[in-house]
Amino acid sequence: MDDLLPRLIAFSPQLLPQGLLDTEYDGQIKSLVQLLSKTPASRLTETVSGEDDLLDVLDPSINSIPYLYTLLALASNERGGISSSDRLWQKSLDFISVFDPVQIRYAGHEWRRLLESMGRVRSPNADLPLAIQAICTAMLRLDSTTSTFTSNHLMLVRLCLQAKAYHLAIPVLDNNIYHFPAQTFEKDFLGTEQLLVCSRHETSSGYITIGSGISEKLSYRDHLQYHLYGAMVYLAIKNWERALEFLEIVIISPAANVASMIQVEAYKKRVLVGLLQHGKPLPMPKTTNPHAAKQYKVLARVYDVVAEVFKAGDPQQLRAEIRAAQKIWQEDYNLGLVMQVFDAFQRFKIVQLGHTYAALSVPDIGRRLNDEQSHTETERFLQSLIASGHLNASIVPGDLSQPSILRFATSTVSGPRIRSEKKQYDDLVRQKARIFEMSKHIARTDHQLELTKEYIDWLRKSNRSKDSGGANGTDSQYPMIPLTQDDIGGDEDMMSDL
Repeated sequence: MDDLLPRLIAFSPQLLPQGLLDTEYDGQIKSLVQLLSKTPASRLTETVSGEDDLLDVLDPSINSIPYLYTLLALASNERGGISSSDRLWQKSLDFISVFDPVQIRYAGHEWRRLLESMGRVRSPNADLPLAIQAICTAMLRLDSTTSTFTSNHLMLVRLCLQAKAYHLAIPVLDNNIYHFPAQTFEKDFLGTEQLLVCSRHETSSGYITIGSGISEKLSYRDHLQYHLYGAMVYLAIKNWERALEFLEIVIISPAANVASMIQVEAYKKRVLVGLLQHGKPLPMPKTTNPHAAKQYKVLARVYDVVAEVFKAGDPQQLRAEIRAAQKIWQEDYNLGLVMQVFDAFQRFKIVQLGHTYAALSVPDIGRRLNDEQSHTETERFLQSLIASGHLNASIVPGDLSQPSILRFATSTVSGPRIRSEKKQYDDLVRQKARIFEMSKHIARTDHQLELTKEYIDWLRKSNRSKDSGGANGTDSQYPMIPLTQDDIGGDEDMMSDL
């Protein structure tokens, strides 16, 4: 081990000269990875003079790759995997909080193995949230945007649902998915410069690729499952709007002539969440596959019936429909959502009253709702709506001779839901930041599409057309690549590439 140690710590970002080219950095770190790949695990577990093992000598923030390889070598000796009470568990947590993300881009497969082993940690359920938090931290450290979809996304959200630790997944779920791991090219394409793994990339899709090992091979089903599970996490914390976004992604995903059951489950939940968030049935998204839309309607008919009754405004019939399909709600694991539908019905009914009346007594509201509860329970329900921000109103307490009065606020400039200018300004700033982030990813995606063989084939045909003026232009921030006849080639060359 004493002869191997100097070679392992020879690569240190702190000791590299200023202005080192990416190509030189890339070459040195690849040599280190090649050395570690050829080194038997038994050698990495050997003791070091005066120390226990390599983990006591290496600095995880500087020697990230050797430290990671040593962790995995020691973990392979543990029967049944790592336990939360082991020394390796604490060492893994220490590594995850400080590792060098640029170095780890070159050891994606090993980094993913560590995360997967932590997800299988031998510990009581009470310790599972610690593993989830560590995985989330590692993902955000490697890619702060988590905008490129990986198998780690799916693993994280599954563990959160299993442990019912819903809030731990939010830092990753709140980041939108813009990219999927793509194929890498070993040489320049049409004269464009291919960035190295260690280079500065505008998006994480530049280094999270099919060959990086950071993600397992993904399937179409993985994408659907992630967004369905993510929606379930948002439903658990009652973030209805974000849940709707995730469910719609599943529903509008491309389908042949048969919708998957994952999409059908997403549609069922979307019907219920639409009632909870907007108080009405939501129209089918315009980009939904027509064949899939018909299957959603057939397989989720009972859900659409509840939505139609909700819209009709008959509380007694709504109760009857919910009770009649009790077994279906339980089998679909949607009973919790359905039980909230009637409360939502009453809530939106009260909000609608505010469009007509300036004030109503609590007993009068109970009669209009056909509420079987007492006046005290109705008043308590109104207070909960005001406290949660669903109702912009206030209650004037009554006395023995006069009932309590609910006074509706005329707008958001008054009442409990008042929005100050500062809050409105902050909302606009956040919205502007989201739009800027989205436009950046769209521009990057457009640029990647411009490099595909399909686009070049289309461009070749357009250039031959007399009315193809402006075909070379683009609105993206990346200039269109100027093509010559040599770049485009003939029909035979294009077909051979395909």
